[in-house]
Amino acid sequence: MAKDKLLSPNFCYILAANFLLFFAFYLLLPVLPFYLKEQFMAGKSMIGFILSCYTLACLCIRPFSGYLLDTFSRKPLYLLSYLVFTIIFGGYMIAGALALFITLRIVHGAAFGMVSVAGNTIVIDILPSSRRGEGLGYYGLANNIAMSFGPMAGLFMHGTCSYAFIFSCSLISGSLGLIMASLVRTP
Repeated sequence: MAKDKLLSPNFCYILAANFLLFFAFYLLLPVLPFYLKEQFMAGKSMIGFILSCYTLACLCIRPFSGYLLDTFSRKPLYLLSYLVFTIIFGGYMIAGALALFITLRIVHGAAFGMVSVAGNTIVIDILPSSRRGEGLGYYGLANNIAMSFGPMAGLFMHGTCSYAFIFSCSLISGSLGLIMASLVRTP
């Protein structure tokens, strides 16, 4: 008996979208403490608070994101949250006040919480049921690969490039991911 096909254009698009989403996030993660210290003279406690705002917002939105994805059409919610996630990188570049930066971190965390749950839901929808476990393994691998290379690239760039360039690279990664996400056909 032949196995259902796992590698399809849809699956490749969502793998790429997932990798680029997490790469954009992990590229910036190790650089933000330096940026906050240099740009806003933030101390260690404030830096920790600002970084935590992202995670807390992500955690707070997740219980509601599942309900929203089951109630409304998944792909538009996925694309909207991916768009907000991506645009925030541009907002970081122009945030002139710490309060605005904190607000952007909260919105960014909420968008990340929504887009990551939406991506998980959509990949389950497009995978053949006989290969979901294997497909989810590969989907998760995209996160791990981004986690391996994103921080390294971010710290390398920190030593050689401007913060605006690093934020722009995250913006570009998110934009490319959004394009890949828009190509995914959902049932």
